Formats: sequence, C-alpha cells, structure tokens
Amino acid sequence: MAVTIDAVAAEREGRGEGRAAGGGLEARLHGQLYLVLQLLRGRPVGPFIKRLQQWERLERAALERLAEARLRRTLRYARARVPLYRSGVWESALARSDPEDVRSWPLLERGVLREQGDRLLARPRLPVICWRYTSASAGEPLRLAFNPRAAAWSWAAEYQPMLRYGVRPGAKTLMLWAGSGAMRDWIRGLKTFPTTDLTPAVLDQATDYLLRERPTLLVGPPSAVARLARHVGALHPEAPRPLVPLAKVGGEQVYPFEREEIARYLGARVVEFYGCTEVGVIAAECPEGSRHVLTPLVHLEILRDGRPAEPGELGDVVVTSLVNRAMPLVRYRPGDRARLSPEPCRCGRPGPVLAEVLGRAQDLFVTAEGELAHGSALGRGLRPLLAGLPPGAIGQVLFQQVDRTHWRVLLESPNGVGDGVAAGLAEVVRGAFGRDCRVTVERVEHIPREPSGKYRYYRAPAEG
Repeated sequence: MAVTIDAVAAEREGRGEGRAAGGGLEARLHGQLYLVLQLLRGRPVGPFIKRLQQWERLERAALERLAEARLRRTLRYARARVPLYRSGVWESALARSDPEDVRSWPLLERGVLREQGDRLLARPRLPVICWRYTSASAGEPLRLAFNPRAAAWSWAAEYQPMLRYGVRPGAKTLMLWAGSGAMRDWIRGLKTFPTTDLTPAVLDQATDYLLRERPTLLVGPPSAVARLARHVGALHPEAPRPLVPLAKVGGEQVYPFEREEIARYLGARVVEFYGCTEVGVIAAECPEGSRHVLTPLVHLEILRDGRPAEPGELGDVVVTSLVNRAMPLVRYRPGDRARLSPEPCRCGRPGPVLAEVLGRAQDLFVTAEGELAHGSALGRGLRPLLAGLPPGAIGQVLFQQVDRTHWRVLLESPNGVGDGVAAGLAEVVRGAFGRDCRVTVERVEHIPREPSGKYRYYRAPAEG
C-alpha cells in the first residue's frame, strides 16, 4: 500500500500539484501503522485510497458509467433490504416507476432519519456495524450505522484528496476538533485541541505546538482555524511563514475572509472539504481551487423547487451514499444549499464541481423590507472589515436578530468596542439586511461555540 501511495504522491508533486510533502520516517511509520490497524479491523483504507486514485484518472465518460453502475446496484440493494423503502410513500412511488431510476425515489428528510432510523437499517442486519453520531448543528443529533467497508471508504475519502498536495496518511497534524483520543490520535500523527471551548489558554497551547513542532497539516472547522490564525498574528507577528503549509477545513461554510486570515497569519494554503456525517465526504478541493464531487462514493443532486437545478443555480443538496450497506441513505436532504459549476476544472479531473456551498438552508432571517435572506451574508460582509483591522482586534463576533429591524452584535475584543469597529459591524448588518436596521454592539468576554465545537457567525436569539 505504501509504495502505491508514495508513488502517486511523488507523481503529483512532480507535476507541481503539491509541495507540502507529509513525508519523513516518523510520518511514514504512523501512516503504515494506521493503515495496518484499519485493515485488521476489516477497514481496507489503503486499498480504497488506491482505487480512488485510479478512478480519478478515468475519462469523464468512463467515470459516469462507473458511477451510474454503482448507483443502480445501491438502489437495488436498498429496495430489497431496507424496510422503510418497502413501505409508505416509497412503496407507492416505486411501484409505479423504475426503482433503478433515482429520480423515482422520494426525498429522505432529516426528521424521517431521526424518527425511523431503525427501519433504515438493512435486513438482515449486518453482523458488524460502526455507529456514528451527528454534531447536532442542524437540530437533534442523529445516530448513523456504517458497515466496516463503508467506514473505510469514508476515511479513504478524507486522505486521498490530500495526496494531491503531497500529504500522506500519518503526516504530523494539528487538529482543532470537538473530541479526541490519546492513542487514536498518536497512531494517526495528530495533536488535537478542543473546539468546544476555544479559550485563550487553548489557543496559546495550539500556537505553542505550531511554533515548536511545525506540523505539515492543520485540520479543523474554518472558524476555529481562522480564530487560531488571528491569535498567532496578534501574539507572534514575527513567526515564520508558512508556519504550517496546509489547512484542511470543513464542517462549516468557508468564507473568503477566513481563507485570507489563514493565509496571512499562518501562510497556509486552505483546502476545503464538504460533506456530512450521514454520508461522509461529498467534495474536496483540488490545487486549482475547485471542489470535486467524489462521484464513485456519492450521487449528488442539486434541486430547486423539486426539479434539478441548472448549472450555476442555487438549490438544495440531495445525496445518495453509494457505499454504506448497513444504512443506505437514498436521496437524503441534509439541509444545505449549493450550486454546481457550469464549467469543468482546469486540472482535468473528471466529474462535477461544486461552485459554492452555503450553510443550512433554514438559516434565514427577515430583512428590514420583510423579505428573507440567508445569514451567510453576514459572514461574507466581515471580509472588508477584518481586512482593515490589526490581528487580534476581534476575537469572535456573533450577530443576533432581535426583530426585523433590530440586531444585537456580540463581540470578543481585548481592546473594547471602538467607534470604527462598531460602525463597521453596523454596516455589515445594514448591507445584508437593509439600511433601516438598528444595530447594538456589545463587548463580551467569551462567545460559546455550539456543543459540536462548530460556530456560526449568526444565530437567532432563541438559540442562545
């Protein structure tokens, strides 16, 4: 396995697609140990990485045939083995149409997954099941079942796209995440710092690790990685650049200002992954900056008002897992919004490309004119404000809508709230939700993150 992975990584680097080699003897040993232990658990992560590499080199027509065949096998299996799909709206819809045409299947909503998850388990139940739980950032947590090979595919999808940058499994990594395990992290070459309570003390510890160990990779939600970048920029402006070559981010919407801060204060290239716990990685960014959909693993649809959205048109994300046989999710709507690019990527890789991914579809607020607008507009509006401030002037910011024309903005700031900062934050709100909005800015010691460790820059008052 190592020979194949190393050879492909070297080939990619030779073509100028990655210079941040996650090599070294220690990293290779960690990578080999991780892959062997996974294989012993029935999870062939290494062979699946190799297969993803091979599929990535296919011509577009060949990849489409492969993905279509895998989709049809998944639909046949789900129809035959899953009780929910033989009842209710599924029974009536599939009885009068072709069950191997995914468009014939009703959408699977989060509420159904939460309330009838047991009826989504394949029968007879597979002898070995791995359980995962969602972060609850989009409501109550969900319990998901994966067979070992599906779990292996999900890990392969995390590692294989990073080979485009020369980063192998086992590369020394600083991770900002909600949970950790000492032995598990050591095997994978990780040092994890918790995002559930990203205090100045935790940021200091993570900064010390960056300065002392100089890891190859930084992994975490973009808000946490950007927060660490601002902390480093404020306390260590003389730190070498790049302090870490690559930052792999996901789990939240990625804003341009976060990319800029990570690049400015850490010198890191941002690599965006998009996915969800329910199905795993859906798309990953290539060195040309495009988010490539992993079509052999997931079938992705973008729907607008129930119809397929045109390329470039914003719509609801709907995904079908092509690998999970323990709990096959067909046409699952996780609650995100996105758009497909009308143009292929310059890198030449086949398959569709996501042009944009927004946050949760239900994160809508009322403008001063009484219309609905997505809260992500506030995150985008922070870009010019933060670009003109020194690092550390703002630790974190949270926008809350009190009523249609009144907004409350909470601000972590060591130097208080100056007139310029307050005016800038008010302009962010008015630019997104109307000139008639009244904005109150309050300095607070600490803004708690969500229980999952994730963060949104906007929140309804009822959410705390």
